[in-house]
Amino acid sequence: MKELVKDYQKNGNGSSNGNGAFNDNGNLLIKNALFVRDKGSLAKVKFSDILWLKGDGNYTTLVTRTKVYSLRNILKEFEAVLPEVDFIRIHKSYIVRVDEINTISPKEVTIVDEKVPVGRTYYQKLINGINKLGSGGQE
Repeated sequence: MKELVKDYQKNGNGSSNGNGAFNDNGNLLIKNALFVRDKGSLAKVKFSDILWLKGDGNYTTLVTRTKVYSLRNILKEFEAVLPEVDFIRIHKSYIVRVDEINTISPKEVTIVDEKVPVGRTYYQKLINGINKLGSGGQE
């Protein structure tokens, strides 16, 4: 995973530019995935393969188990399409897959072996949405 992210950071946005097309139509043929533009064609990305997304202006970096995509869509567009039960916004620039979170601290979460920042305003929503053991019966 670290190699994928490092390779993306080295190559920047030019490695796999494109637009993902979003459709608000409820009659979608494929409901468990989205298609993103990758090197001139559309690549299917299953929701279950997405680890996290990072927004950067008009671009979003989509990190999956096997590949990193740079897409010319704002993060809010992805937030509208991703299933709410599987994904949570934890920062103004990050959305993560909930079941991939391994550790949580007030400043970051760990997904696989990568650290993803948590925004102050999003931390409480994240903590309220998880089961905690050993909280001393305070909550």
